[in-house]
Amino acid sequence: MLDDSTEQSSAKEPSTLQTILLVEDDDANGALLTHIIAQETPYMVVHVADSERALEVVQQLKPTLFLLDYRLPRMNGIELYDQLHALFEHVPAIILTTSISKHEDEIKQRHLVGLAKPFELDDLLETIERACNPPIPPSSLREADRSTLSPPHDAL
Repeated sequence: MLDDSTEQSSAKEPSTLQTILLVEDDDANGALLTHIIAQETPYMVVHVADSERALEVVQQLKPTLFLLDYRLPRMNGIELYDQLHALFEHVPAIILTTSISKHEDEIKQRHLVGLAKPFELDDLLETIERACNPPIPPSSLREADRSTLSPPHDAL
């Protein structure tokens, strides 16, 4: 079970919700993001202030999404992502940074989403939704699924 130093945004049981792990060392920003995401999305947010705590928390839960500040104590958000990715290969991540162009190569190389600070809250919420619910490419649909997407030939 998570200890009291980890903020959770919902009174619902963690096992019934998809979880976003927010790693943000600024307590005010972390609290604000936690509150907004909890109010505007169906996700539970677990907020921690540093990379070491994030690595501890993922031993207890599997997040749906990593929302990582780039500037963190002891290790930056990209370095943290690399360690988290080794544990959870298919969990997407969003990197929050004030200098997106400076870190663009690192972000693109890892197929991450970068969001420049300051950002519009709607942009953040849309980015979270896209990361958690990516579109299914048509090539990955089974033939049976495709037939339900288009009308039968004789209906044309």
